[in-house]
Amino acid sequence: MPVPVKTETLVSGTGQFDMFRLVRPALQKALRRVGRRWPDQELLDEVEFLRARLQTLSLVGNSAEREGEFSVPMPDASEVRRLYRSGFNMAWLEELKIEAATVFDIGSYDGGDSIRFKQRFPGARVIAFEADPDRCRAVSSNVEPFGIEVVNKAVCDRDGPVTWYQSRDDRFIGEVGSQGSIYRHRPEYARHYSFVRQSATPLTTAGIRVDSFCRAAGITGIDIAQIDVEGAEYDVITGFGTALPKLIYIESAPLAGWVGARQIGDVHRLLSCVGYVLAADFFNDRLYIRSDIVGRLC
Repeated sequence: MPVPVKTETLVSGTGQFDMFRLVRPALQKALRRVGRRWPDQELLDEVEFLRARLQTLSLVGNSAEREGEFSVPMPDASEVRRLYRSGFNMAWLEELKIEAATVFDIGSYDGGDSIRFKQRFPGARVIAFEADPDRCRAVSSNVEPFGIEVVNKAVCDRDGPVTWYQSRDDRFIGEVGSQGSIYRHRPEYARHYSFVRQSATPLTTAGIRVDSFCRAAGITGIDIAQIDVEGAEYDVITGFGTALPKLIYIESAPLAGWVGARQIGDVHRLLSCVGYVLAADFFNDRLYIRSDIVGRLC
């Protein structure tokens, strides 16, 4: 989702730890400023010690990258397109020793991240899922020249028809579907994103569970799943069944913006129950690793 708003602890903790986690990015920035402006060695040593302690709260050393537009040359060199990329940092894969053979880009928007994954792992099977029919046409145009598969279905917790609320982003002329969802927007969403207008009347689109899709597609394991599904994160994870990816990068905006959708705390508990560890929290996005993969790093 190209909206610049993109936390629960690694394990259940106290309210103080939760608060510390929430202010961590601002604290790190403040510490860097203090260290530059106040050259007292004792203070600098304390700042460095605190910075090291903060680093231990994450299982990866690299932070998320800056999300936004990037240039993608088409394979036939006919043109260069401007597509959207998430904050997924490919350096995490080296840190976690993950070589990807199968990648799911769930809520692909325009396919920019699918292309990034395909470029990083040319031999991988990369599949872009996009529920919105208008967005899916854009995804297909962008990714199919790279050999990336496209699935025009809403990944969720059930197979069969589901309601789909299209949205229009007034920042981009003529663009439809960029914040589409199986859930209706709450008033809180409109207050935060006044430029997004959701249709009052839903469409009907096909829903698919990940485990059902894997059985039909002959997929026996998923290495990476990137999930950006506008409030339906819990539904997607429920639909994994036993087809659990090694690594999940998921939008985790704390906004309660969708009617009937489960909140990020519910998503975190569900992932914890099925064997995931929160590897890094970037406020609007989270990186989770399957616990057996974490065990291999020890």
